[in-house]
Amino acid sequence: MAHSRLAEFVHCARTLGDTPSQQVRILWRLTKNLRVRLGLARHNPTAVYQLTTIFGALWLRDNFGDITNLPGLLARGVYQWRELTGPGLILDVGANIGLAARWFARFNPGRAIVCCEPLPENIEMIRRNCPQAQVVAAAIGDGPGSVDLLTDADGVIASSIPTAWNSAKRTFPVRTLDDCAAEFGWGEVAVLKMDAEGMEPAILRGGCRLLNRTARVAAETHGRAGHDEVQALLREAGFRITKQRFGTHTGMVFAERSV
Repeated sequence: MAHSRLAEFVHCARTLGDTPSQQVRILWRLTKNLRVRLGLARHNPTAVYQLTTIFGALWLRDNFGDITNLPGLLARGVYQWRELTGPGLILDVGANIGLAARWFARFNPGRAIVCCEPLPENIEMIRRNCPQAQVVAAAIGDGPGSVDLLTDADGVIASSIPTAWNSAKRTFPVRTLDDCAAEFGWGEVAVLKMDAEGMEPAILRGGCRLLNRTARVAAETHGRAGHDEVQALLREAGFRITKQRFGTHTGMVFAERSV
């Protein structure tokens, strides 16, 4: 396990670094959580640092979570679609610190991007990592109101399901995709990406009208029931599931609107 993780880190550093010095710095940061567990380093969650990559300057906090996004989101491109065809904006629901939005932006310059994220701590990072994005500062669900989500002490994650870290409840405003689309004048959506820690079915239920104008959906799912419900809701909305997989706790669903 440790060997495969280190191999992934090396691949990530080589993929994202343009020069040997950039690669070494990326690799050093990727191993931070391991060094903390071994008692060789400490996290400083209030500190923000910059990494120079093929994506340009990325901003990350010195916590347990931000750096872990680099291998999957940026090096492997887990959200699959790079150069998007057809009209429409990029809609990132559960944008975290904006790295997935940054990945889409690299391959689709000039295309409008919207990031939906409830955590103020993460929104601050989105504004650094994807400054061209419109930001909706709310959780997205199936009806307006508020929701209690579990958050960690460092403000890395806001989850509707139990977390692996010590967490406490915080209350956030909830909006629906359809209400946001009407208010902000969103037209067609080239891709809807979702990673909302268990709220994915509710997001789809609150976006029925917008889904009719959406070409593609890429969703990380949480729990088997949620994974199956996301697929059922997408099929009901006229999508064809092109790829799906589920592991122990999480899964991925990719769908395109049926012609």
